[in-house]
Amino acid sequence: MTIAVTGPLACGKSTFVRILGELGAETVSADGLVHELLAGDEKTIGRISERFGEGVRGGDGGIDRRALARVVFGDPEALKDLEDILHPLVREETDRRVALSGAEVFVAEIPLLFEGERSGQFDLTVAVTAPEERRKTWAAERGMGEDQRRAIEARQLPQEEKARRADVVVENDGDLGKLRGQAEGLFERVRGGSGRHGHEGEEG
Repeated sequence: MTIAVTGPLACGKSTFVRILGELGAETVSADGLVHELLAGDEKTIGRISERFGEGVRGGDGGIDRRALARVVFGDPEALKDLEDILHPLVREETDRRVALSGAEVFVAEIPLLFEGERSGQFDLTVAVTAPEERRKTWAAERGMGEDQRRAIEARQLPQEEKARRADVVVENDGDLGKLRGQAEGLFERVRGGSGRHGHEGEEG
């Protein structure tokens, strides 16, 4: 069973995927793959440095994500160039891991799942949603400015549309215990072989 988890910025999807991993699923995160590429992939580091300048390099030789963010966010052309470098690599690695996985449940966190029209590759799609004020707070806690947050969200489908397109909607409007309960409910159902669900409201 392959599951793709998506949702808007700072909605808690990474936490949801992490919980599924703790329950026994094999997981991969698009953001995690980007971190690996920026930290240690020499070819990717070289391409980004060439496009955005040596100022985006960190002291360890990798890419300083905060410095890169200051360069690209607020500049749609620069952001598109960055995505053109990273997205194909992330997609290729995600597909490779799915193909090699022997896990009963494989979960991929893909923020741009529907924007990239990849949902058909997975047995089940899940959209994690959260109230807007909560998402704003979580984004700020990551050190993300309001302009940067808006720039990212402008390139994504609205939360409501992601939820409409998903097979399952997980509403992250409570505490961590509630989110864990929804993850446990979903995990038990997919392990039971129930397959693709119709569009639903909150799990659990």
